Amino acid sequence: MSFLDNVISTGKNVVSAAGKVTDEAVRISKLKIKETQINSDIKNRYEKLGELIYQMAKSGDKDNEAFDESIAELDECYAKLEEIDKQLDDLKNQVACPKCGAKCKIEDGNAFCPKCGAKLPEKPAEAAEETGGEQ
Repeated sequence: MSFLDNVISTGKNVVSAAGKVTDEAVRISKLKIKETQINSDIKNRYEKLGELIYQMAKSGDKDNEAFDESIAELDECYAKLEEIDKQLDDLKNQVACPKCGAKCKIEDGNAFCPKCGAKLPEKPAEAAEETGGEQ
């Protein structure tokens, strides 16, 4: 009976591991889609900003309020991109090098960036526990 219990237990572990990997892949895919949508939004906002600057130059009228609003919208989009990047780093268990921006796996035990040699930031303990605890 213990052999059968072993087989069942092993089967459950395999299914659980496969489910976790699939869940992470789905979450990464959703974040990548959001990232693509935000990049498209940024491109559209730059086009509108360019049109605004052109119109301001042609008319000689300086519409600082509309200009400042466009800049604020772009800043908001970049903040969203940064948050998505952090979420992707957490899911992939990696950190970005503060000097060159290279992505480095945490589980590799890297204290320094393999590309430029800069000291890597440590991943906060609570973020590591949160990411590892979600299923």
